[in-house]
Amino acid sequence: MTKNNAILNAVSFRYLLLDCYTKLSLSENELAVCLMLDHLGEQGNSFINADMLSLKMNLSPSEINEIMAGLIKKGFLSFEMNEENKMTTSLAPLENKVRTEYGASLARDLSNSMNKDRETLLKKLISLFEEKFARTLTPLETTTMNEWLDGGYREEEIRNALLDCVNRNKKTVRAVNKALIAKRKQEDIQKEGATGVSDRWDKNIEETVAAAKALWGDENEN
Repeated sequence: MTKNNAILNAVSFRYLLLDCYTKLSLSENELAVCLMLDHLGEQGNSFINADMLSLKMNLSPSEINEIMAGLIKKGFLSFEMNEENKMTTSLAPLENKVRTEYGASLARDLSNSMNKDRETLLKKLISLFEEKFARTLTPLETTTMNEWLDGGYREEEIRNALLDCVNRNKKTVRAVNKALIAKRKQEDIQKEGATGVSDRWDKNIEETVAAAKALWGDENEN
């Protein structure tokens, strides 16, 4: 079970319904009927009709009947036969939709957060490189830096490779890229006795460089 699923299952249906009923285009009257259906269901009432609901609400049976018909049409409410061949009133379709919507919302929030963190990290790295190189990076260089993040390189690894290259007076993104690749190869060999990174990663970087040059022109790197 994923972390998001665990969170989703721990949250009550009523909370989720109140949180996202407008996203499902439910009116306040429809919401009130759904909440009362859930309340009566928890009290052990398996079959709930408009007459029962009207005893607990300020709506007439005819108004509630119309609302329930609308909920059925929207696919939020159903009447089903249970194992004892008795009719039951079920909000399961609505609960499934509510949890799906809330789960999608969690996923969107997580994605937005990750994208924001990624953007913040990239800006931080660009600022650091420009400070150390004493110049503005080219679009080709920032494209290569994006490739590092896609390849799973951590901020600390990139920073260390940069400082090492600067200390050797190699102030180019290409030099830092080579240092990162060499470091990863070395780590793989130490752990596994071999590496499968080099050829694939070198090829990806070269393809990126070639494509970027076609758009931005060649860069003056040593």
